Amino acid sequence: MKFSFKSLLVLAAFAPFALASCSEKTQENAEATAESAANDAAANTEAAGDAVENATDKAAAEVKEETTPTAGDTAVVVNKTTTTVVEETPVKK
Repeated sequence: MKFSFKSLLVLAAFAPFALASCSEKTQENAEATAESAANDAAANTEAAGDAVENATDKAAAEVKEETTPTAGDTAVVVNKTTTTVVEETPVKK
């Protein structure tokens, strides 16, 4: 196949445009990838925050359940000296 000098010049003149369009596409792909990674990171951070919040709520509920007084679970401490064992129960109201 025979190329003329003019056709080679035309090809050489349009080659940078062809390369630029490829690099623009590559840049767009890189931007889309970066944006996708940022969205993934944000979603993962939000999910981790929700998991921490749920764990904290669960732990608080367990502590509250364990520390809630039940019937017969009260004691009265009186500071007085004695020589015998003292057992007193509070009067129920």
